[in-house]
Amino acid sequence: MQTPRDAHLTMNNLFSQERGTFFQRIVDVMKKVPSKDHLLLVLIMALSAFLRLYQFPSLPAVLHPDEVSAAYNSYTLLLHGTDQWGNPFPIYLPGSGSGQSALLSYLNIPFIKLFGLTALGERFSSVLLSLLTIGIFYAFVKRWYGTRTALIAVFFLGTNPWHIMLSRWSLASNLLPGFLLLGIAFLSYCYTSKYSQRLIPFSLILLALAFYTYRLSMVIIPIFLVLYFRLVGLETLWRNKLGVLFSLVLFFLVAAPFFLFMLDNYVLYSTPWIVQHLPFTVPLLPSNGLAAITPLQTTLASNAQFLISGFNDGIIWNMASGYAAFGLLSFPLVAIGIYYSIKTQQVHANLFLIWLLATLPLLFLMPLTIVRANALFLPFIALGAIGISGLYHSIGKKKRDDEQETPASDDQDDAEEFPTYSSTIPAHVAVILVVLAALTIYNSFFCFYYFDNYNTDLKEASNDGFSTALMRAKLAAYPNEPIYVSDQLDNNYDYTVFFLKSNPTDFQQHSRSVISGGVHKVLHYRNYYFSHDDPIYNSASSFLAILKDNEAIRCDYGLFIYTDVELHWTVERCFDANGD
Repeated sequence: MQTPRDAHLTMNNLFSQERGTFFQRIVDVMKKVPSKDHLLLVLIMALSAFLRLYQFPSLPAVLHPDEVSAAYNSYTLLLHGTDQWGNPFPIYLPGSGSGQSALLSYLNIPFIKLFGLTALGERFSSVLLSLLTIGIFYAFVKRWYGTRTALIAVFFLGTNPWHIMLSRWSLASNLLPGFLLLGIAFLSYCYTSKYSQRLIPFSLILLALAFYTYRLSMVIIPIFLVLYFRLVGLETLWRNKLGVLFSLVLFFLVAAPFFLFMLDNYVLYSTPWIVQHLPFTVPLLPSNGLAAITPLQTTLASNAQFLISGFNDGIIWNMASGYAAFGLLSFPLVAIGIYYSIKTQQVHANLFLIWLLATLPLLFLMPLTIVRANALFLPFIALGAIGISGLYHSIGKKKRDDEQETPASDDQDDAEEFPTYSSTIPAHVAVILVVLAALTIYNSFFCFYYFDNYNTDLKEASNDGFSTALMRAKLAAYPNEPIYVSDQLDNNYDYTVFFLKSNPTDFQQHSRSVISGGVHKVLHYRNYYFSHDDPIYNSASSFLAILKDNEAIRCDYGLFIYTDVELHWTVERCFDANGD
C-alpha cells in the first residue's frame, strides 16, 4: 500500500515532469521566434533615430542657402500656389538661375504649415524620409539576403557619417537616394509578389517620381530600367505584357512634366505655346544646369582623386572634417559584396549591383561631389554588408566541411558524450566582430566630434548670426530708410525674405531683379538693397548697412548700431555718403 508520503512524492514527481515539459515547450516556441533579431533591429533603429533627432533641428545650427530658397518657395506655394517668382505650380524651381528640384518644396508644405517658416519646418521631411529609408533598406536586403545581412546593412547605414549628415539638413538633391530605394524596392516587390499581376501596372510610379528629385536621375533611371528588364527576361515580360505596357504608360505620364522641362531647357531652349496653357509651369532657366559637364580628361582626373580620397569633396556641409563619408567601408569590401551578389544568380538579389552600374556613367560626365554622387552610396553600403555576410557564411561553411572530413577520434567521442565549451571564437564570427567593432569605434568618434564640434566649425564657413543682425537693422531703421544687406552673403535676398517672412505677393510686387550671367539678381526689395554699388541707397542722406566680416562701405560718417565680434556681423548707420 502506498503511504501518504509516497503519494506526495509521486505527485510531486508528476508535477515536476509536467512543469519541465511545459517550460521546454515554451523554450521550443521561443527558439522558433527570432526575438533576438527583432531586438537587434529595434536597437539599431532606436540608435539611428537618436543620431538623427538629437539636437534636431539646431544641428546644423545655420541654414544653407539652398535650404532657405526651398523653404521660402514652400511658403509661397502654401500661400498662393506659386514659386517666389510667381510661376504657378512649377515643375522645377528657377532658384537663383541654374534651377532647383521642386519636389522638396512640395513635400515641405504641410510642415511649413504646421511649424511655420522655420528650420524645423524645412528639415522635418528630410529626417522622416531618412528614417523611412533605413526601414525600407532593412526590409529590402532581408528579402533577398536574409536577416543577418539585413541587420549588418541597416547598422552600416544607421551609423554612417554620410547618411547621418544628409538626414539632418534639407537639400533637394539629397532626396534622390531615398526615392531610388523606394522605387527599386517597390519594383522588385511588384514583380515577385504573389499579387504581381495586380501590382506590375503600378510598379514604375515611384521611380518616375524620382526624376523630380535631381536632374542626374535622367542618366541613372533609364540605364537601370534597361538593365533590369534585360535581366528579367522576355519570357517574364511577355507573360505580363499588359501589366508591363500599362506600367510604362503610367511611368511616362508621371514623368512627362519633367521630360517637358528637360526638352524645353536643353533641346528647344523655349517653351511651346501648348505648354504655356498647362495647369502647371515649365519654367525656362536663366542658366544651363548642365554646365557642370566638363571635358573627359578633366572629369576622370578629378573623379579619380575623389574616389582615392574616400569621397572627400572638402565641402563641410557634406562631410565632417577629418572623417570619411563612409567610415571604414572600403572598395575591397564592396568588391567582395559584388562577388557574392553575382553568385546568387537571381535578378532581384542583384538589384544593388544593377543600381551601382547605372550610376557609373556619372564618373565620365562631371567632377563629382558627395551630393552629385549620392545615388551610388546606398548600393555601396548594401554591397559592403553583403560582402561581410558572405565572408561569414563562406568561412563558417569551410570550417564545418573541415570538421566533417576529419575522422572522429576517441577523444572526440568522449567530447560528444561529455560536451565542453571552448573559449575560442569561431573564425567566421571573429570576422564580423572585428569589422563591426572597428566600424563602431570609428563612427563613435565621428559622432562625438559631430555633436560637440561640428557647429563650431560650420560657423566659420556659414552665415550664422545674420537673422539677429537683420532684425537689429529693421528695428533701428527710420521709415523708408535704405538698408544695405551685405552681398558677401550668398543669396542675400533669399535670407532676407525668409527671416522677414515676407508675403510672396509683396515680394513680387515690390522687388526689382535682373538676370545677369545666368543668375537671378534681386537689386532691391522695398527698402532692402542687395548690391554694395547700388546708386539708390548710396545717394540717400543716411542708410543702414549690414556688413559681414571686414567688409567696408563708403561712408563719411558712421554710427555703429550693432556688432557681433564672434560671428563677424556689424550694423552701421552711414550719413552723407556722397559728402553732400
